[in-house]
Amino acid sequence: MTGAPTPATGPGIGIIGVGGVARYAHLPAYRRLGLNVTAVCDVDETVAADVAEEFRIPHRFRDAADLVAHPDVAVIDIATPPASHLELMTAVAEAGKPMLVQKPLCTTRSELDGIRRLRDLGARVRLNMTGRQVSAWRKVRDLLRSGAIGQPYLCTIRNRDWWDREPGRWDHTIDNYIVFEMAIHHLDLCAYWFGPAVKVTGRAGTHPGQLMKQANWISATLEYPDAVVVQLLEDWTLPEFSFAEGHPFEEVVISGSSGIVRAGSERVALADPGGNTVRMWHLPRPGQSLPGEQLETGWFPDSFGHSMRDYLDDLAAGRGAEEDWDHLVRLTEETFAVSASLSSDLWVPCRTERTAPGTSHA
Repeated sequence: MTGAPTPATGPGIGIIGVGGVARYAHLPAYRRLGLNVTAVCDVDETVAADVAEEFRIPHRFRDAADLVAHPDVAVIDIATPPASHLELMTAVAEAGKPMLVQKPLCTTRSELDGIRRLRDLGARVRLNMTGRQVSAWRKVRDLLRSGAIGQPYLCTIRNRDWWDREPGRWDHTIDNYIVFEMAIHHLDLCAYWFGPAVKVTGRAGTHPGQLMKQANWISATLEYPDAVVVQLLEDWTLPEFSFAEGHPFEEVVISGSSGIVRAGSERVALADPGGNTVRMWHLPRPGQSLPGEQLETGWFPDSFGHSMRDYLDDLAAGRGAEEDWDHLVRLTEETFAVSASLSSDLWVPCRTERTAPGTSHA
């Protein structure tokens, strides 16, 4: 999506944590769609000041409590490391304001238990899984639902790149890091396409030349309803750029009884082996014109803006609260199951909530 920013309107959005993805994805996308960011907060006051100036945001804070309490802030976007989420979410819930929380929701069972208790307080929470806003992944969902490839039976997802982290960052504190930081995206897409996972088995490891000593590659096999099997390869230890197919340009191939889908976040291909035909959908580059049906939104930064806009629409319509809770609990349980499978020789069951395939903030 390109073009001049839309004038800001609507409920005031306050963003907590603007030193990372919020600065290069959330804020540019919000500005393009005219979403009304009224305040930012960061523990680094210089970062908060720079971001506020860059995006012309009227209020900036170092203390999250000040942002949460401010009358110009109606919705909170939490974009901080996961260890801070429970405390921040509790403060927002007590203030009675809805929140959009960046993945991962949390990385320990005790944190999830604390977050689940906020449901009893009436907290309005959505876990921000932006892949569901990517046009290519929505097209894949539509093709599956229409029966374009018959009954799907095998899906392979391959994400390979070099991704290392400097010492001292929060990333180094998370066991089985790549599960919570990267695999969660693809677990959510598979839930979007196939429903909740049933069971998983996997293995993971590290690269001796990287600073990151937590698991930075994973190979996992998951089983879904209707006997669909997913093979997931997340490899952030690939040092050769020319071989890379890294996020957001991972490759997905789904085989069905009467066709095959091959997709990335900017293109989708549907093959009919019997008819020897291939249909294509592409996300055009800025200024590019392509024949046929085109995809509209990519992953960065488009999906971040559409995710928040959809959340604001659902809040205004009073819909999605229970589905959002079911989704965030189910997906977090799946990450825990994948993590547990890495040290088990058995299939690990995925504990799930009652969410049906594709029903949560689709």
